[in-house]
Formats: sequence, C-alpha cells, structure tokens
Amino acid sequence: MRRFDEAWTALAVRVMESKTQKGFAHFCKPATRKACRGLFVWSTLLAFLFPAVRTIPFGFADRATDRMLLPIEVLSADRTAVSRTVALQSGDADSVRSLWLRIHGVRYANQASVQVNSSEWIPLNNNTVTIAEPGRSFGGIGGGFATLTVTLPLPNGTVVSGANTIQFRFNQTDGVTSAYRVLAWNFLTNDGRKIIPLENFAEDAPETWAPPLSDAASIRAGQELWHGASLAVNSLPNSQRMQAHCADCHAQDGRDLKYFNFSNASIIDRSRFHGLSVLQGEQIASYIRSLPLPNPGRPWNPPYQPGPGLDEQPVSSWAAGAGLDWVLDQDTDALPYLFGQRDARLSRKDANPRGDTASLRELAGHIAPDTFRPDGNLNPRQIPIALQLPDWSQWLPRVHPKDAWGSVFTQSEFAASYAGEASPGKTAKVGANPLLRTLLAAAQREDSDVRPLVPAFAQWSQARRSFLRRFVDGKTAWSPALTEKVYSTQLWQLVKTWEMMQEFGLEGRGRDFFGSTADSRSWFSTIPADTAPSEAHIPDGAAGVGGSALTNEYFSASWYELQILLNNGNHQHRDRVPVNWVYVIGRYRDLYGQTHQPEPARLLVAVIKALQSTAPNLGPDNLTQGWRPDQNVDPRIMISAAWAPVFKPLPIAVHQALTAALLAAWMDKNLQYPIERHLPMGLRSNAHAYALPHEYADISGGKVWEASQQFRNAGVSPELVRRLQQWGLAYTDRAARIQY
Repeated sequence: MRRFDEAWTALAVRVMESKTQKGFAHFCKPATRKACRGLFVWSTLLAFLFPAVRTIPFGFADRATDRMLLPIEVLSADRTAVSRTVALQSGDADSVRSLWLRIHGVRYANQASVQVNSSEWIPLNNNTVTIAEPGRSFGGIGGGFATLTVTLPLPNGTVVSGANTIQFRFNQTDGVTSAYRVLAWNFLTNDGRKIIPLENFAEDAPETWAPPLSDAASIRAGQELWHGASLAVNSLPNSQRMQAHCADCHAQDGRDLKYFNFSNASIIDRSRFHGLSVLQGEQIASYIRSLPLPNPGRPWNPPYQPGPGLDEQPVSSWAAGAGLDWVLDQDTDALPYLFGQRDARLSRKDANPRGDTASLRELAGHIAPDTFRPDGNLNPRQIPIALQLPDWSQWLPRVHPKDAWGSVFTQSEFAASYAGEASPGKTAKVGANPLLRTLLAAAQREDSDVRPLVPAFAQWSQARRSFLRRFVDGKTAWSPALTEKVYSTQLWQLVKTWEMMQEFGLEGRGRDFFGSTADSRSWFSTIPADTAPSEAHIPDGAAGVGGSALTNEYFSASWYELQILLNNGNHQHRDRVPVNWVYVIGRYRDLYGQTHQPEPARLLVAVIKALQSTAPNLGPDNLTQGWRPDQNVDPRIMISAAWAPVFKPLPIAVHQALTAALLAAWMDKNLQYPIERHLPMGLRSNAHAYALPHEYADISGGKVWEASQQFRNAGVSPELVRRLQQWGLAYTDRAARIQY
C-alpha cells in the first residue's frame, strides 16, 4: 500500500506540473494509456486540489507553484468535494468571522454546499449567505446574475490556528446545471478585512492547456462526436435522448467552447452529463482544445460586457467583453466615464470609480450639451455599467428547436435559411430569400458587397416571428414548459448569429455595412433585441424566463442592452429599426419596478444613443429616417414624476445640469431646421405615425413646450425655457395653418 501511495503522489505531482489540462497523454505510454485514462477525471479534479494541499504559511508563498489555483471548478459527475487548505497564524484565525466567495454558476438554492474544517455542510442560498449589490437586487441565487459575491457567516472557532481546509460540493442537478466555479475566496475579519494575501492565489492560464489526447485519431473522433453523438437530455435517471447534437446548440464547429476557454475537465463533465463516456468526453475536449482559433474569453466573463479600453483590444477579443471587473457596484459610478472624467486607459482598480454624493456634485460642472448632441456619436462599448450581462451559458438554448417543435421546425423556412440544405422529407420553400451561409461565403471575397446580408438577416428574423406565431398569440396560456421552448428558439438564433459573425469575420466590417462614418465594430441585425422575452410576449411571473417577473425583466433588459452595444443604428435608424427606442427606454422603468435599483447612468446612455440614431444630414422632412423629435424620447424624461425614482440617486445639482444639457442639445438640433421642414405641406397626423406605447406618452410624442414651467422648476435657465416656448409657438402656429 505504501508503494501505491508513493506512486499516486508522484502521479499527482506530474499532473500538477502539467497544470491538469495536458492530461495523461503526455506521460502515459501508449501500451498503458487505456489504464491511465480511467484515472484522468480523478486527475483533473485532483489538480484543482493539489496546488493547495501543501500548507501555505501565512505571508510566505511567493512562487506560482505554491499558490492556490483559481478558479475552483466544482463538477457534478461524481458529486466529489473539492478542497483547499491554507494555514493561518493564531491572531488571524481568531479574527475570522466569515467566508467571502465570488461564485459563478450557482443558479438555484442549495445547488452548492461549503464546509470549513469539521463544520456542518452549509448549503448556499439567499438565507444562508449575504449577497452583495447589485446581485442581491437582481434576485441573488436563483436570480439573473450568473456571478455573485457572497459572504457566509462562520461560527466562532470554525477557523483555527494552523491548517484550515475548505471544501466545496455540488449537491444535485436541476436537470440543466452541472457545475459551478469559485472565482475567488477569502476569510474576512469582523471589519471586512481579507486575511489571505492576494499573492497566495494564482489564476489558471488557458494558454498552458493542451488536449487530453493529442493523437490525430482522438481529435478526429472528438470532432465526429461533436457533430453526431447521440445525447441524453441530462444525467437524471430515465433521461430521454434528444435529436440535437453538440454542434446544434453550440457554434457548429465548437469555437464557442474554445473562445470562452471552457476547461477540459468541464467539457468532460458536461459530456458525461449528456450521457457520454469519459473517453468520449476526452475526445471532444481534445477536439475543442486543438481548434486553431482565438480564445480571449472566460466562461464567467459576460460576452460584450462594456468597459474602458475594450475598443483598444483586437476585434477578435470584442466578444470576450471587458470582464467582470468592469461590472460596477453601483450605476452612478458610470457617470464620470460618460462625461469624460475618468481615464479609460486605467484598470478598474486604478480608476477607483466608486463615487459618493460629494464627488458626484463635482461632476455637475463638467456636464455639457455636447455629450447629448444628436449629431455626435457616443461609444457605449467604452462605458461600464452595473448591469451584469448574461454569461455564455445563459446564451445557450436549454432545448433545441428540433426537440421543442419537431418536424414543424426542421421543415420550416426559419430552419432552412440557416442550415442551407434540406433534411429528409423537407417541404419548406425558402423562395427568393438566399440562404445565409451562401451569402456569407460569397462575402469573403475582397470585392464582395456585404450589404445584401442586412436584409437577409432581417428576413431570417421575420421567419422566426412567423414560425413562433404558430404556437403563441395574444390568447396564449403560458406555462414554464412553453416559455422554455419559445425562449430557447430565440436563443438558438442568437447563438447561430454569433457563430456566423465569428466564423466569417464580420464584427469588424461595420463600415462595409453602413458606410465610412459608421462604427467599425458592429453587428447588422436586430437579433440581440429579438432575443428579449418581451419580444415574444413572454409574460412576467411564474411562467416568465427564470420563473419570476424579476428574471424575465432582467433578460429583456440585458438583450436590449446588448442590441445597443452591438448595433444601435449607426445613425441610420429607420422607423423603429434596429431599436424601438421609446419602448426599450420605457422598459428601464419596468426593470426598476422589480429590482428597485435605479440606473440613471445606463438610462442616459440609451437616451443619448436614441437622440443619435438618425443621420446628421437628414432633417425632419425625411419621415422615416430623419430627425423627428415627436417620435423619439424627449427631455421630459428628466422632469417626469413617473421617472423621478430612477434619477433619485443624483444630487440636485447634477440632475439640474443633466436636465439643462439634454434640453439644450435637443433644442439646438430642432433649430437647425426651419419650422417648415418639421411640418411640410401635406403632412397628415396619421402619415408614418409612430406607434407610441400609451404608458410612455410622458416622455415622447411632442409638445415638450407645454412642460416649460416644470423645466423652470427643475432649475433650467429662463433663457433656455424661453427658447423652448418660442419654438413651441412657432410649431403650434405652423400645425394650425397646415391643419396638422
């Protein structure tokens, strides 16, 4: 037994040295590889453990090999606990009062448990832990955010002088989730001080990972499994087989798992979750690892999360987002970035963006109309927000449309437009609409015209709407099962759009689509916004996405935010495309009604982009694309009683400065054109009418001058109010003369 222990220890050390991801293929002889493979999953789990098994004296670890590796992946296949051990000095141990965790992928109550030394296993839920804002307001565990910062109180005496072992366990699956990650952890004193120095931790480095099986045959087998393996729905007893394969719900070539750096261990574990063997999981992981593609992302970093410096990265890194570090603690911390008072080149730590009331008051003197100028071009990609966008796992459909709808989907125009080839028995007619992949392949030529892709993707969106209308209408009795099918269909289209944007290198061709003045980084469709639950009329409540009104509103807000980041119109707005600005902005108040977390800064970014949605050279006499102040959000949003709670965090001086700046920019744009261009002869009140939601009539629809006294009461200068009144008189007089 002693010789076995020595051999096992040596094996563990070799796994450590290969940083787990290289696997046994690098040191198992071919003749014994079959036996070695049976130990591989244990090795991947142990590798997360062994770097920390050596007791780390407080303040002494300074070599990377002595550091505790992060993240800690807690996988479900064997319900195995993962542990870390750290040594504390007596005084530090006595001062510990709680355990601080940054956790990713804990989706429901009691999914995860923690044990410290010999304590009882403590399940993680909203009652056992304290959740930091803004995650708490978005539902905490079981809410919208995929990553949460939590604090777990520890009874006195739990932590001891000397070695302390903390264990993490995955308790049970809900049929969807199969893992979670501890991104960071520490012990806290009563005053919130972290005990373990940051230098005692080290981040796992994906660039050191290698395929578990490096031979060509294994990689080829993994590719074949990716496209054709028969999968179970989940690991629960009596789970059914599904029609979809890995490539159907993910990117067709698996590039998403490579791009976001899903580890070998997590891919193997997920393969087992779907009914495959360890060997098959290794082969799939080897195929993914071997893909010669960029991989700047991480599973926990939300795709396209905005933040300073994002545009300075290669366009291939855009989808990786700015990272969780740029998800702000509070919305008002974004205001200095919005008004140019933060250096976008600084890191989050160096920038120290959190602002109190006093620092916000100082901002008032820097607020000017130029930020709101409709002819300007604010870059929302560079402005951090406090809304954590969905992670990649939240992009993936829970059920593929072919499993949700069967042959109705596979024989539909919606499916055919993407797939490009007919399945057996297919009767769908794509007609004159070209297949997307045919167009995309042609667009790779240097002399190609990519502009036909814009209407082609618009037709694909319309095909989805027509397809879903077969199952849902105004009288639909919604249920969680129906919601999952409908929402997964929307997500499938979003994932496949991401796949094609990446595969055909389209994210950096914005100017090819929209002209030389457009953003170079841009999508060209409305599919991000189309993914919002509200777009399919999924109701708030128990049948909503995520099972609550809060999560339903969160996902609607997130996908609308993604639309603003990826394609906000490039000054070429037409009617309500690509963003229905009044409706989308109105939804900010609906989200606030659930979270009670005001977001004035994120709202102002949307208002500015709404004002900047039309071309500077198109006036109000262009009824579909020109500047039409009565069909957009107007400055009354700053003085509306219904919107007052959203702006409550702002000091009075800042609110006054914002109101005046927005009104001044709006008036300057109106006065660029003579009143005759606002109201041309022959204009009728029902011509090209904007379908304004009634509940948003206080922030859009015209007659802003009727709120002159409210603007005056809000501190706007008498001169600016007088300009507004004079323009209102001229507008009213012209409307009467042409009988508008």
